[in-house]
Amino acid sequence: MPSSRSQLFVIGRCYADFGAVSLLPVMAEDEAKYRRSVRLLSVAFFGVFSGFQAAQGLQTSLNAELGDINLACIYITFTVLCLVAPLLLNRIERCLGGMRRLLVICAAAYSAMALSNVLPVSADPSPLWAIPVACDVLVGIAAPLLWTAQSTYVSRCATCAAALEAENAEDLPHWRSVMITRYNRLFFGFYQFAGTSGNVVASVILLLLAGNEKAKPAIFATAGCASLLGALIFLAMPEVHEAADEKPPSVLETGRLVVADAKVRLMIPLMLTNGMSLAFFLGDFQADVTCPTAGPGFTGFTIALFFGVNSLVSLLWGHLISSGIILRRFVYVISTLLLAAFLLIFCFWQVPQNYVLPPGSTDWKRTSTPTAAEISMVFFAAIVFAGGDSFYESGPPMTLQTFYSGSDKVSPAMANYKLWQSLGYAVQFWISIPLKPYPEVRACILLVLLCISLTCVLILDRCVARVDGHGANAGSSPACSDDRGLISG
Repeated sequence: MPSSRSQLFVIGRCYADFGAVSLLPVMAEDEAKYRRSVRLLSVAFFGVFSGFQAAQGLQTSLNAELGDINLACIYITFTVLCLVAPLLLNRIERCLGGMRRLLVICAAAYSAMALSNVLPVSADPSPLWAIPVACDVLVGIAAPLLWTAQSTYVSRCATCAAALEAENAEDLPHWRSVMITRYNRLFFGFYQFAGTSGNVVASVILLLLAGNEKAKPAIFATAGCASLLGALIFLAMPEVHEAADEKPPSVLETGRLVVADAKVRLMIPLMLTNGMSLAFFLGDFQADVTCPTAGPGFTGFTIALFFGVNSLVSLLWGHLISSGIILRRFVYVISTLLLAAFLLIFCFWQVPQNYVLPPGSTDWKRTSTPTAAEISMVFFAAIVFAGGDSFYESGPPMTLQTFYSGSDKVSPAMANYKLWQSLGYAVQFWISIPLKPYPEVRACILLVLLCISLTCVLILDRCVARVDGHGANAGSSPACSDDRGLISG
């Protein structure tokens, strides 16, 4: 156990730029307090996204073309507002005295989105389409703030916890990297299981009420209530305040990282590809493979399996990396190979047409009974995709937080992560409409992007900064130098 744990004061701030070191003491805290804070944040996200992931996963299978439009509206709005999210977060946090109330308001938009799908709408465009589309735009407005706040909160907890573990300034970068990996592992473990629970419940309802016109309203009403419950959990989350001298990020600073910082530039292809591949699985794969093969009743189970495996693999990678057994670079390579294998399965498997979707309808009609082998193949493809996607989701925030934690660039960096990921979502959902008859073309586009993404990550690790943080110029550590840098109730 480090000697700092037995002392009244621990290292609170360390500036290591250009070899200059300044240390300020802070009152000793228990690292477990920061871990519990991240756990509460994770539980709240679990509730919010149990509902949202179920509603999102069933959009393309239950709402047909409207589903693609809904999801595209979310992620286009999300992308545009990511540029201003760090500045807005900083100002709203100071105005409200913390993040909790903001997180509740943002999460309420997710609940409204799910509940808007309770309205009966036709497969053809109608005025009623405006209501779910408007609610999806609200989610697109709330999402950048919600996710930038999440990344900032986890980063603050990790870097303050690292200051408690480090015995001196030289140990601080190591402990920062360890805590960032641990806390992101904890968060993504909870978060990914949200998709499992929400989609299992939705699928059970869909199967129990098969053929009943009340099935769709029941699913989305349940999803909306789950998201609302998660929103309320944010109120129990302790505040971890910004540093007293932390300057507000600007819109220019968020955009400047893309132009001036090679670390962000080289991560962009992977973050964009992550968004596109997720949209491909949640939208294209369900409409092109799951529904024709096993029927719409299995959509939720397929997505639930994906999230469950994703969560377990995220925990596994986090444990192996934080224990020093493997490097993040190696996990990026393995993840890329798994995603490529999934796309090759999609391209070369002759999908059985056991269910068909008549033109102008949102109800799939069974033409033959699917076999156990056919259903198993759908599940196998979902498992392969989950294994690859797990680190494409958790790896970039780990890497960027390692680079920038302790500097005023952490919020802009996290905003860039969600910006490019959400842009990938939007691009994929929009190109799915004109390229609907050409599934192999959509898959090949992603295969090319996977190759580019891995190449850029390897160049980043080799020539610019190690993705594990060793030797990277991560900037100065965060201020935990007074009570504003520590937890408050």
